[in-house]
Amino acid sequence: MTRRRLPILCCLLPAMACTPLGVWVYEDPQVTVDRVRVDTGVRAVSPVVVALAVHNPNDFPVSATRLEFLLVLDDLPIGRLDRAGRVSVPKGVATVALPIETDRGTTPARLEALQSGVHRFAIEGRATFATPLGKRKVRFAQRGELAFGPPPWPASAPADPGASP
Repeated sequence: MTRRRLPILCCLLPAMACTPLGVWVYEDPQVTVDRVRVDTGVRAVSPVVVALAVHNPNDFPVSATRLEFLLVLDDLPIGRLDRAGRVSVPKGVATVALPIETDRGTTPARLEALQSGVHRFAIEGRATFATPLGKRKVRFAQRGELAFGPPPWPASAPADPGASP
C-alpha cells in the first residue's frame, strides 16, 4: 500500500511547489466608510456620495464585482446602492466614491439639515469579490460619527490676506 502512494506523492509534490502562495494564503478584503458627502446644491443624479475604503491585504489584486449597502444618517434611512460592475482593487487600500440612490422618504429639507455639523452614520452591506479562489461575498457594517460641511481653514493661514502671520 505504501509503494502505491509513493509515486502519487512524488507527482503531487512538484505541482504543489509550483502553485503560487497567494492561492494557499488568502484573506478577504475589508470595507469601511471613508467619508460621506451630502450636497443639495449639485444638480447631479444623487446629492449623496459615499466613499468606501477597500483594504486588500493580499499580495495580488482582486476585483469587486458587486456592491450593495444601505446608509442611515441620524437614525434615518437615507439611501441605498445595489450596483454590479468591475472595479480592480490593488494590494493595499483603494477608495471608491459612489453616488447612491436616495430613498423616497429622504426629502430635500432632510438632506439640507445633514450638510453641516457632526452626524451619526450607520452602513450595512455586502461586497462581492472575484478572487483566485472564486467569488467571495464579504459583509460589512460600520457605525460612527462623521463631520459634514466644508473643510476648516488651515490653522497656519492668516485671518486677513494682507496681514502677516
